[in-house]
Amino acid sequence: MKLLAQVLAGAASAVSVVSPSAQGGWKGPEAQALFVNEANPKGYNYAPSVITENGQTDIWWCGQGTTDVIFHRSYNPETGFSPAQIVFQPTPGSWNRQYVCDPSVIKGSFTNPANGQRYSYAMYYSGADNQPGNNNQTGLAFSNDKVTWVDYPTPVISSLNPAVAQGNYGTGQPATVNVDGRSSLYVFTTDLTGPQGISGFGDLYVRRTADGVHFEPPVRIPNVATDGTTINPNSDFGYDASTGNVYVITGLPGRSCQQVACKDPARNPDRETYQMGLFKMPMKALLSGSPAKWSPVGYLNSDVTGFYLNHSPGFQRDPFGQITPFLPNVTVFFSGGDPYPGTWRIATATETSTSDRIPLRRSLGPSGHWVTTGYVAPGYAFEANVGSLFLLPKPGTSKLMSCVAETDHFLSRDTDCEGHTPLGQTGYIYDAHQPGSHAIFRCNAGGHDHFVSVETRCEGQLTEGTLGYALD
Repeated sequence: MKLLAQVLAGAASAVSVVSPSAQGGWKGPEAQALFVNEANPKGYNYAPSVITENGQTDIWWCGQGTTDVIFHRSYNPETGFSPAQIVFQPTPGSWNRQYVCDPSVIKGSFTNPANGQRYSYAMYYSGADNQPGNNNQTGLAFSNDKVTWVDYPTPVISSLNPAVAQGNYGTGQPATVNVDGRSSLYVFTTDLTGPQGISGFGDLYVRRTADGVHFEPPVRIPNVATDGTTINPNSDFGYDASTGNVYVITGLPGRSCQQVACKDPARNPDRETYQMGLFKMPMKALLSGSPAKWSPVGYLNSDVTGFYLNHSPGFQRDPFGQITPFLPNVTVFFSGGDPYPGTWRIATATETSTSDRIPLRRSLGPSGHWVTTGYVAPGYAFEANVGSLFLLPKPGTSKLMSCVAETDHFLSRDTDCEGHTPLGQTGYIYDAHQPGSHAIFRCNAGGHDHFVSVETRCEGQLTEGTLGYALD
């Protein structure tokens, strides 16, 4: 509970205390969920929407009821968590009668045209009227207490191509930003019926609304980052008014089970993703329609979290969708677990910006060595730092992957982990010697215990080769 209080309560007061010697990178969740949904302990939980206001953090997420429903709970440092409860569910006979999911809650001043009443909160969500989940549309509900929601009777955003949506996902997975503190919003959505820039996943669009209900034409979101990755659907957005930058946390490609070892090889690709990317871009560039590129800020993956899957992220934001009060740290909530939906739990991690590098630590435990910049399971004792890696790509560096083969953790320069299970990049390493760097070597003890050494002879064990040049 102490770590939870630091993440939620500390960020709630917009105070970030990081020691001068602290290293950059992600902190948490140490393979631990934030909570178990006691309302349905065996159900799935994903797609959180989080706002922190007046010292309280509220979390809405998509979970398992009869079908997909929306849960809520709040956290206060004095009283802890409120009970998890269903606060929004499908409406019989309506366009959203099959399921509701993917909430995005925003504060403002809204008038519901259906009843003429004013409300302080709007929730945009995905809804569908059929079991396959085709023809998704984006709906809207209003509230004054964050718990009791009044549904607007019709969708507010429909697919670009309704005919295609009859046999496809449609549009949904909304994210919201309030730009005037009242009812002027940007609403981001996924659409699989337009000119798909990402095969099988569709594109992201943003629309502006002056009243929360009626929207201007969509603008297609740039989907390429300077590191070559793509910005995918099922992303969340946050705004930093102090710089004019939009931040996005997005799922990156999952494991291809034809190329690497997966926990559930019957599915290909592996269900959901195991890695997410944090990027930023000026809002003006995003709205311009020009081919702008996102700048990487950090990567959150299984190497960091300890979960096999990490997906469906949402930022911790203030009630108007701003992350400014929490910077320079960025806190992300997401779903962590195994391939099976019943294991998916809400978790959280915070990216700190105190340094551009992170130590590469060597530990020893019950299954041998474990060398990583990220998560190490209980029972492993720290042995030594073997250098440091860059957190983001730089000229002359390559991605160093964290991998596992059954219980043997090892590092590799192969993005597919030589056919074993990728946990994600643990950092970036120089390809050639640079001032202030030294060679590190991949070693093997007994044929089943990989480790890393600064010694060419691998401390008397088998040397498998040079991994690159780590920072001193």
